[in-house]
Amino acid sequence: MASSRTTPLRLAAGLAAAVLALVLLVQSLVLLTVDDLTDDYVRRFMAGTVSLMVDELAPLPPAERAARVRELDERFAYPVLLRPPDAPPLTDDERVRLAAGDTLVSGMPRSVLVALPGTPMQVLVLGPFSRDANPEHRLGLPREFGRALLVGVMLAGAVGLIAFWLLRPAWRDLRALRRTADALADGRFDTPMPALHSKVFAPLAEGQRAMLVRLAAALAAQRELTGAVSHELRTPLARLRFAIDALAAEPDAARRDAAAADCERDLDELEALIDASLTFARLDSGALQARPEPGDLSALLHAEVRSLQPLLEGRALTVQADLPGAARFDARLLPYALRNGLRNAARHARDAIAVQAWQDAQGRVCVAIDDDGPGVPESQREAVFQPFRRLDGERERRSQGFGLGLAIVRRVMLAHGGEALMQQAPSGGARLLLRWPG
Repeated sequence: MASSRTTPLRLAAGLAAAVLALVLLVQSLVLLTVDDLTDDYVRRFMAGTVSLMVDELAPLPPAERAARVRELDERFAYPVLLRPPDAPPLTDDERVRLAAGDTLVSGMPRSVLVALPGTPMQVLVLGPFSRDANPEHRLGLPREFGRALLVGVMLAGAVGLIAFWLLRPAWRDLRALRRTADALADGRFDTPMPALHSKVFAPLAEGQRAMLVRLAAALAAQRELTGAVSHELRTPLARLRFAIDALAAEPDAARRDAAAADCERDLDELEALIDASLTFARLDSGALQARPEPGDLSALLHAEVRSLQPLLEGRALTVQADLPGAARFDARLLPYALRNGLRNAARHARDAIAVQAWQDAQGRVCVAIDDDGPGVPESQREAVFQPFRRLDGERERRSQGFGLGLAIVRRVMLAHGGEALMQQAPSGGARLLLRWPG
C-alpha cells in the first residue's frame, strides 16, 4: 500500500511546488513592474510631511535633533529616526541625490530618506510604512512578501491535496491494469479485468477488455483449427501408411503402380489440406488485409472459370457479367473466394453451373455462383461457412473437400467489408452470393 501511494504523493508534491514557485514568480514580476510607480507615489504622498519635518529640524543643532526626532517618532504611526552611523553605507548615487535635496524611496516595505543640512550630513528616515509599527518587527520580512508567501503556500497545499485526491484512484487503476497486462503476458488469458475507480483509464480498460474477447475468440478458433486439421490428417495418413505397407509387400508390378498412385493421391490431398489450412489461418488472423483497387472483375471471373474446366467432367458452365465499369477488389484475395466458390459448386452440381456478376442499387458488387445440385437446407445455410463443417447425406458423400472452402470465402468477403450468403438458386440448387462495396 505504501508503494502505491508513493508516486501520487510525489506527483502531487511536485505540482504543489510548481504552483508555489509560479505564485512567487508572478508576485516578483508584479513587484518589479510596479516598483517605479510605487516609489513615485510614496514620494509624492510624503512630500508635505517631509517638507514640514525638514523645516522643523533644520534650524536645530545636531545634538538637539536626536531628541526632537524621538519625540516625533512617538507621535507617528510609522518609525521616524536618524539614520545611525553603523547602518549599511549609502551608494555614491544615493549620496549625490540626497546632497542635492532629493527624497529617496527604498526598501520593501517602503522607507523615505531625506538629508538634513549640516556637516556631517544627517539622514532622516521615515518608515518603513507598515501596519505593524512595533520596532521589534521592523527587521522581519516585508508584510507584502509574507502575505504573498502565505497565499502561495495555501494555494500550493490546496493544489497538492486536489492533485493527490485525483491521482490516487487513477494510479491504483493504472497499477491494476499493469498487473492484468503482466498476467496476460504470462499466458493467463482468463485473468478478469479489474474494477476501475476512476474514469481516466476507462477507454483503455474497454479496449483491453475487447482485446481479451478477440484474443479468446482467436485462441478458440486456433484450437478448433488445430483439432480439425489433426482429425483431417488422420485419414490420408492412415491410407498412406496402408498403401506404403502394401507397396513394400506387393510382388505384382501392376498392383505396386496402383499403390504408388494411391500414395501420390494421398500426398496431394495432404498438400491441399495444408495449403487450405494455412490460407484460412492467415485470413482468420488478419495477416492478409484487403486493399481494394479498381480492376476488371469480368476478366478475373473468366480466368477462374477457365481454371475450373478440368473439374467440370462434362457439366455446363456459363458466365454473365453485367458491370457498368471497373469494380474495386483485392486482386490477391478475391481469387481465393472465387476459386473456392467455384470448386464448391463443381463438387455438388449435377449438370450445370452459372456465374453472374452485377452491381445492385446500393452500388455493391454482387457475384452469384449457382449449381443445380441438391441445395442446402435453410436451417444449415449459415453452418456451411464454419471451418471443417460438412453437411450430412448425399452432399457429404459426394464432397471431396475439407470443409474449409466456404469458410475461406467468407473470410475474404469480410476482409473486403462485404458478406457471403448461401441461398437457393433459381434451378433449385445452391446459390453462393458474394457481395461487397464497389
